[in-house]
Amino acid sequence: MQKIVFDHVTKYFGDTKAVNDAHLTIREGEFFTLLGPSGCGKTTLLRTIAGFYRQEEGDIYFGERKINDIPTHERNIGMVFQNYAIFPHMTVFENVAYGLKARKVNKKETEQRVMEALEMVQLQHLRDRVPSDMSGGQQQRIALARAIVIRPGLLLMDEPLSNLDAKLRIKMRSDIRMLQKELNITTIYVTHDQEEALAVSDRIAVMSEGKIQQIAPPEDIYAYPANQFVANFIGTSNFIEAHCHGGMDSSGLAKIDLLGASYQLPLAKSYEGKVVMSLRPERVRLETAGHGLSLIPGTIENVTYLGEKVSYLVRLQNGPVIDVQEHAVEPHQLRKVKQAVQVNLQLEKSTMFDKGGKEVVYRATY
Repeated sequence: MQKIVFDHVTKYFGDTKAVNDAHLTIREGEFFTLLGPSGCGKTTLLRTIAGFYRQEEGDIYFGERKINDIPTHERNIGMVFQNYAIFPHMTVFENVAYGLKARKVNKKETEQRVMEALEMVQLQHLRDRVPSDMSGGQQQRIALARAIVIRPGLLLMDEPLSNLDAKLRIKMRSDIRMLQKELNITTIYVTHDQEEALAVSDRIAVMSEGKIQQIAPPEDIYAYPANQFVANFIGTSNFIEAHCHGGMDSSGLAKIDLLGASYQLPLAKSYEGKVVMSLRPERVRLETAGHGLSLIPGTIENVTYLGEKVSYLVRLQNGPVIDVQEHAVEPHQLRKVKQAVQVNLQLEKSTMFDKGGKEVVYRATY
């Protein structure tokens, strides 16, 4: 278990910065996730940590030890790859024991450590099977056991669940999370799956075009996105353009003009001009008329029933189509396509960005 420090790390491919000035510290025993779309640099950063790539700028430290020039096999890293990279001609036991054999661990200790690792992933009864006879989930467990049996100081996982079906992915991500906490291994996990990242992580680094956009715990990434990219990539958001009059009144409120109505919000700082409002679908409300609310008429264009929740696409009067989600809806309460509704945007629960989507002008507090 050790902390990992990236001191302004940059990795080029040609003239392109695949990783652009990564500067962060991963804490001892932390489950830290690199999250972003394909090509954002997350796997490049992981492979740089592993020693498969050498960064052109900056330094990487394992604890107090600079590891820039330390070869991969001397970094004491366990790795789980997307394709598992297990040997089809070897038994489960032989696959898991491979790293110990390379380290010249004696036969008795190898037997003990391999069986301990197999018990952790619940495969001890399949030690003599070959992977070709096993399911994807079982093969993934073999790869995980092989990574932890060497007792690494750092565990790296690159899209380890992407080849599994949806239901098994949910089960395996829970198992991985519990095993990581039991072993207390510092873990860096790469995924493009936002739900997966929210489910397993202590903290998440959201990446785009080689640059880290935000680092925070899952609940803060979701509730308090640092910019429009993060708000759009994590979960679902509705984005509505508005105009902000930055001269705050004596109560600290600024006037927001949106879809023909005016609202007041307390700004983080004085701002004048176009803004983008980010509203989570579950924080928008469909209301009956009245109640002293500022309601916007709308019409339901699509209904998606998902069991525990229902998603409505609602076209606002003189405005865009937005996503509104309601939970625990009884079948007889479902609204219908073409039904007229009144929409309460609840702007006090929104996040407001400047015109370019780079800076937060207003943020709800919860």
